[in-house]
Amino acid sequence: MKQIFGYVRRSTDKQEESLSQQKEQLRAFAKSQGWALIRIYEDDAISGSNMERPGLVSLMSDIEAGKTIDGVLVWDRNRLARPKDPLDGLLLERRLMELGKRVIYAATGQEADRSFAGGLLGYVEHYQNGDYLRKLSRDTMRGLVSRVKKGCWPGGPIPFGYDRLILDADGKPSRIVRDLPDKTQLILHAETGEELDHLPQGRRYCKQEHEFCTLTLSSDDRVGAVKRIFDDYATGMPIRRICQWLRKEGFRTARGTVISPSSIHAILENASYTGDCVYNKRTESKWHRYQSGQSQERSDEGLEYRAKDDYIVCENAWPAIIDKETFAAVQKLRGESKEAYKKVIGKTVHSEYLLTGIFTCGVCGGAMVGFTNRSGKGNRTTKRYYVCVTHHKGDHTACPKRFSIPADVVENGALDFIRQDLSFLRNDATLHAYIKEELEKLTVGDAGSRKRLQQQMAELDQKIAYIRDHLSKLDPETAENLGLYEQAKTYAAELQEIELELAKTENAVPELPKMEEIRMRARLALDSLDSLENVLKEATIEEKRGMLQKYIRAVKADPHTRSVKISLYTALFNHLVAGAGFEPTASGL
Repeated sequence: MKQIFGYVRRSTDKQEESLSQQKEQLRAFAKSQGWALIRIYEDDAISGSNMERPGLVSLMSDIEAGKTIDGVLVWDRNRLARPKDPLDGLLLERRLMELGKRVIYAATGQEADRSFAGGLLGYVEHYQNGDYLRKLSRDTMRGLVSRVKKGCWPGGPIPFGYDRLILDADGKPSRIVRDLPDKTQLILHAETGEELDHLPQGRRYCKQEHEFCTLTLSSDDRVGAVKRIFDDYATGMPIRRICQWLRKEGFRTARGTVISPSSIHAILENASYTGDCVYNKRTESKWHRYQSGQSQERSDEGLEYRAKDDYIVCENAWPAIIDKETFAAVQKLRGESKEAYKKVIGKTVHSEYLLTGIFTCGVCGGAMVGFTNRSGKGNRTTKRYYVCVTHHKGDHTACPKRFSIPADVVENGALDFIRQDLSFLRNDATLHAYIKEELEKLTVGDAGSRKRLQQQMAELDQKIAYIRDHLSKLDPETAENLGLYEQAKTYAAELQEIELELAKTENAVPELPKMEEIRMRARLALDSLDSLENVLKEATIEEKRGMLQKYIRAVKADPHTRSVKISLYTALFNHLVAGAGFEPTASGL
């Protein structure tokens, strides 16, 4: 008797009977064929466009590990996959066949094979299955935009201080859904507030297809808490104190999790509290983005932040908790608070701490980040520390050790360490600076074009590798009909042209002078090391950090030995004082 694995999948938890029905069909089909269905793998409420589903990954892992079976039984191709690229679905079938397993679809009785006709049919069906999600994504986005413009909630966690207000098809309120701290839900009458149901943890209220959802004010204590959060922040109360008060009062987020400083940040910057519904600030849709007033298909994937011009805003969609003047004042304070601790250059955020990016925790390996503590009234004192970001964010399992290191001590120690090393390597450092200056002169104007060409080469290499992978798994006739050979030739020709252009730019760079000449001219150059103290005094924080990172390989804090280890890079032409460290005064160890 042949032994087979089964695989079932449903896209959403609204398809309540889907998995059980598929399993019954697979068992009945296997029995009719005289096969032994020894195990059924499943993916519950996961899109078929996700090719890394846990159930599918487990199925493939077991087969690749050598489990003795004859084939895989699936209800239909759209249960196996709804890929964005139809080749991904086709290659999944081919991978199973390469492992010696049959792929059978119970709904039609068809079996995947390596013939040209079978490959073409599989490609077409996978394209149709993916196109279903493409059209569904477009229609879903159209519906979401329409609902938002009417003042309906677009989806996701409800802001703290609000409840869901369910509207019927005529727009009449029917019930209120309130999330409780213990992760249960109360269902209330929309007009009287009478309790209609209390759903236990694990069960969630699901509105009907004809119903809509907007927001309404929650209980008085929650609404009052939101107002206090804004008032306290506007009067200068630290966010951690606000957070402590909320925890003491027993408040939790809409998801039932403990309120953290990041939760307060989200509340303070959420325009929903002014009564406005704002949608399309970001998207993670695999298929479409909403841009310039219309749905546009995406060629990329992942999180994407949208421009303000693409935001969809419905003003006065629900009762406001915070007036717009207060909200605007808080946003100004939030902006000033952010600017006080970081500078934004392009898309990179730079902190005001010199060792950011190279200082790590010796307990968990996480980053050590700057933390500023202000205390007192009137003439307030400010103290700067480095703390482990893992522990600071509350992950005490990954990093159980709470400790902080005075920033001035460790930063001044690092600078003294560099001064000491440079006192031995004075001439070599001057030479290094001169070589750097000469290289910048020689490559000015060419670096940008070379970088652009190299980026284009990397992109083409990825495309060619993708095509090569497909060609290795498809028969020649199928690959020819899908146009893969022609596509590969086009990419190869483009790559050859870019390589020629890159060679021209490299040949255009003149040769460096001989080392003896560089040494001679370097000795005549101004000794920039004599002005090191002036540079440290006048340079920007980015310039100082950049200088440090040229010399320092790593900085690691070890709370067990109450020390900080600083390691320098090997000098260009001289010795290295390797693995040296010093022990600053550390607090909280």
